[in-house]
Amino acid sequence: MQTSDTHAEFESLARAFFAENPHIRHTWRQIPSVWGGYTDIVCSEGENEEVFASLRNYQITIGSRSGDKDFEDFGRGLSDREVAREAFTHFVGLLRENGLLADGVRQA
Repeated sequence: MQTSDTHAEFESLARAFFAENPHIRHTWRQIPSVWGGYTDIVCSEGENEEVFASLRNYQITIGSRSGDKDFEDFGRGLSDREVAREAFTHFVGLLRENGLLADGVRQA
């Protein structure tokens, strides 16, 4: 088993965001695996409004019970920061859509 990697740029945005929005219940998990682990962030785990982010250094998956979407550079010429910002914007949108974040609340 390998220890978890993570997407450092997204993790930095998320940590700042949760510091400003402590009312959002969330859990950080390190998931080891044979192929290289990853970091999960799960908001309102087990509830209908659950939103998650799975962070690998090469890909970020953002989702909810209605589906998920992958964010990565793969041929788009984006920096890690640009990929993280794109994924984070989607993450915050899902939090709003699922009632976990009020409109008008600033994102990190």
